[in-house]
Amino acid sequence: AVSAVFDQFKACDILGHVKEVAPYLEQKLDELVEKYDFLITRRGKGLMQGVVCKLPVGKVAAAALEQGLIVISGADVLRFVPPLVIEKQHVDEMIEKLEKALLSVQE
Repeated sequence: AVSAVFDQFKACDILGHVKEVAPYLEQKLDELVEKYDFLITRRGKGLMQGVVCKLPVGKVAAAALEQGLIVISGADVLRFVPPLVIEKQHVDEMIEKLEKALLSVQE
């Protein structure tokens, strides 16, 4: 089964796709960090990203879920682990939902 999964990764060039989309996700998260004082920094590798946040992360995660966005909450980090087949338009949709969630908690 594992061999079949790796065959599919190779056939679909999943690694190449991640290398194309991950910098776009990083850029969009960096733009949010620049825009909002309550976001401290972005960190991560590839599509596994996190944003250090001064807001209550659990509340942000709950607000994100209300927007239809699943995030992982840590002590002060919102973590994002999207599927490897995510497209740029999905990143844009994710950022839009995240921004709504952040603003609803900030108020």
